[in-house]
Amino acid sequence: MFEDISYTLQQCGCFFVFGAVMGLCYEPLRLLRMVFKHNIAAVFIEDLLFFSLSGFACFITALWVGIGYFRIYYIVFAFLGVCCYFLTLGMLLNKILKKTVKIIKAFFCAIYKKIKPIFVGFFSTIYQIIKPLFVNIADFFHNKLLKPKKGLPNTDEMVYNNKSTFEDGGESGSVIKAQIRKKA
Repeated sequence: MFEDISYTLQQCGCFFVFGAVMGLCYEPLRLLRMVFKHNIAAVFIEDLLFFSLSGFACFITALWVGIGYFRIYYIVFAFLGVCCYFLTLGMLLNKILKKTVKIIKAFFCAIYKKIKPIFVGFFSTIYQIIKPLFVNIADFFHNKLLKPKKGLPNTDEMVYNNKSTFEDGGESGSVIKAQIRKKA
């Protein structure tokens, strides 16, 4: 069964426009990468998600436009649409976005330099006010709750244990004698 050439050209035009729209949908990722630094793993994950979603959208659009048939020239024309977008409007938009982001970053850096001393002074004042409170709390826990154990006596002495308790609660009358000596 042969198709009408005008219908085939409409399908090709549809996928050319689809490719250009996918290129335009990629612009927020480019803007995000201009504003925030990304490492290679983050770029990989973002691109993987974008291309997975755009591939799924391409497949659904191909089934819808092709009335259930999928043809390879759909992908070719979608790729041509993406290339055409990036080589024309995408380049222009990329230059504009780079300059705009640079200006906005410079503006916020200037504001940050003006505001930073105010915040540093404010928070250092609060720190100086709150610091004694936390020091007192730490001293309380250290001194009161964590009572230090008594060290060995300075002199030789004899220690007697008059009662020994067993696990069952019973007591024996044996006496354990130990001599404690301080090392010199």
